[in-house]
Amino acid sequence: MSTEKSMTGSLGSAVVVALDHGLHWGVFDGFEDRRRTLEAVLEGGPDGILASVPFLEQHRDLLDDHPSVYTIGTVDIIHDSTIPGEQASDEIHRQVFDLEDAARVGADAVKACLIYGRNDPGVLGDNLEFAARIARNGRHHGLEVVLEPTLWGPRIEDDLDADLIGEAARIGAELGPDILKLYYPGDADAFAPIVDRAPSPVYVAGGPLAESESAVLEMTADAVDAGADGVIYGRNVWQHEDPASVVEALKDIVHDGATPDESLARFDR
Repeated sequence: MSTEKSMTGSLGSAVVVALDHGLHWGVFDGFEDRRRTLEAVLEGGPDGILASVPFLEQHRDLLDDHPSVYTIGTVDIIHDSTIPGEQASDEIHRQVFDLEDAARVGADAVKACLIYGRNDPGVLGDNLEFAARIARNGRHHGLEVVLEPTLWGPRIEDDLDADLIGEAARIGAELGPDILKLYYPGDADAFAPIVDRAPSPVYVAGGPLAESESAVLEMTADAVDAGADGVIYGRNVWQHEDPASVVEALKDIVHDGATPDESLARFDR
């Protein structure tokens, strides 16, 4: 597998914790108290935090106490209902924060989704336009750009279809981001060529809370073995009763090459 990338992000091998869920979907179990959740995550020493641009600004004091933490500001918002917190079939996706906003609050990067499988082609068209604009203009503001191509639309039956992930990743790469955030399709052999073809670093998204710690750690090890540079996990970190231990276990794998069984020792304390 090729190890050369035509563009490289500065994040490197990393465990990033995603805390932007409230922006899109309201209150989550385990994330009722924003500041307390951030504090619990930071105890584990993550390499990065992903959150809405205002979240980064509102908790700048905490983040300033951890100057090595790479901060990524989510600049788009995704709703599937006009009623807050409700899960429905509406397709609402807009860029709601400017690159200037992200630069002003001290973010290192910004993130936006590119969602395939929409019923309304116009929603995808708007999404492509603002994703390309963000990727094009990020460097003008000293920001790296993370693009997250996903298969969340209702026209796609399997959002972990490896072939479709590969197609979406290629289109996303053509828009020019510095980093791709992709879902792991559950098969290292299928994921490896997707990572290999990407011109920029690839980080794996976590998705819903897994059935066990072992499942999360095994997915992480498989993805890293397939060439991923690291992970950007949300619920699988902060919905755990001990988020700091999850972060430390993930770092064991991503940074030190530990096996899932070895990293499980973090939970025996």
